[in-house]
Amino acid sequence: MPLHLYYRPSFKRSLKNLGHNQKKKIVGLILEALDAYYFSGCDLVKTKKIAPWFFYKRLRKPYYEAGVERIIRIIIKQEREKCIAILAGNHDQIKQFLANV
Repeated sequence: MPLHLYYRPSFKRSLKNLGHNQKKKIVGLILEALDAYYFSGCDLVKTKKIAPWFFYKRLRKPYYEAGVERIIRIIIKQEREKCIAILAGNHDQIKQFLANV
């Protein structure tokens, strides 16, 4: 069953808070890599051809973290075949989010 990526309004708000265009480009690359990851049936080898440093890991159920470097990451909530982008931010913002859920 393929996974599909959706966006919460909180994700779009978090993009505005990033400010710097370079950080937004990183988020765009993460999203492109996520699309490839989900479309390929979660094949990490195919995804790393697009973004060699791409990582996808479970933080705690149902939350996952994806990124292409360690500066900016995306929090994703997985609900069956839906993957919902919740937040784009740095390590501290991700840690704060997890402390509040």
